[in-house]
Amino acid sequence: MKRMLAAMLTALMLLTFLPLASPSAQAAVSAPVTFDVLCSVDHAYIGETVQWEITNLQGGTRPFEYGFIILKDGEVHAVYTDVPVPSVYFTFTSPGTYKAEGWVTDRSGNDIDYPSAEIVVTANPCRITRIEPLGATSLKLTWNKVPGAYKYHLLRSTDLKTWTQVRSTAKTTFSNTYLTPGTRYFYQVAFERHGVFNTAMGPVASGVPMAKTRITSLTSPSGRRIRLTWAKAAGASGYQVAMGTSANGSYKSVRIVTGGTTAIFSGVRSGSTLYFMVRPYRRVYAATYWGQYSAPKAVKVK
Repeated sequence: MKRMLAAMLTALMLLTFLPLASPSAQAAVSAPVTFDVLCSVDHAYIGETVQWEITNLQGGTRPFEYGFIILKDGEVHAVYTDVPVPSVYFTFTSPGTYKAEGWVTDRSGNDIDYPSAEIVVTANPCRITRIEPLGATSLKLTWNKVPGAYKYHLLRSTDLKTWTQVRSTAKTTFSNTYLTPGTRYFYQVAFERHGVFNTAMGPVASGVPMAKTRITSLTSPSGRRIRLTWAKAAGASGYQVAMGTSANGSYKSVRIVTGGTTAIFSGVRSGSTLYFMVRPYRRVYAATYWGQYSAPKAVKVK
């Protein structure tokens, strides 16, 4: 009899606890799903790849499926459905304001929530600002600093078809050596930011290596006449002669010489002291590339 009463008491106790367990399980199934859509940046450049992620996921019934809608300037740009992982990579090919809206589908088949993250995308700002010949076989290149960039990649071509990477550097300048005098070289710069290589190159810039010339003779052989000669510069197709009235003052271009290294000036004011500099240039189709000026040299006119 005691055993029977004990068994009945145990059964009653289990029945008492069952209602407490049942609502709890039901609450876990119907718990609302919440999550965030995040990106590590709020600004990017054309050519960069970013990762949008669904994070802080809570509630719902696993397994989950994920999806993203990418909007550009308010219009649907791309749709990713049934993504097995809570993230998506996206590469920007044009400027605009991009927004990623995420959704999560749980085991019940319901789409839940649409949080979003927004990114402003602008053109690649990396530009070569200067190319100057250092000599017959070298060019010095300078480009602007990109905020957040930790490495730059310099590419070179001679035909705009085949490109070769010639340098990776954290600096914004590089001297490219062992070049061929008088040959036109094209350059572009890409960069890495946030650990991702930017696939969009900056604008193409070009330069021609050529030697620096020097004045070898500057005389006034007769009244009101000047004879100027200079050294031939490797890689040059012509020369520009500039004249001034003081060594450190302003100079004016007074002669373009093609194929020679001599210039004669007549009718110059007698008794004046004039200063001359010469720089080489290279003409390639419609483009003109300039070398460095020589050191100035003075002559007193007879």
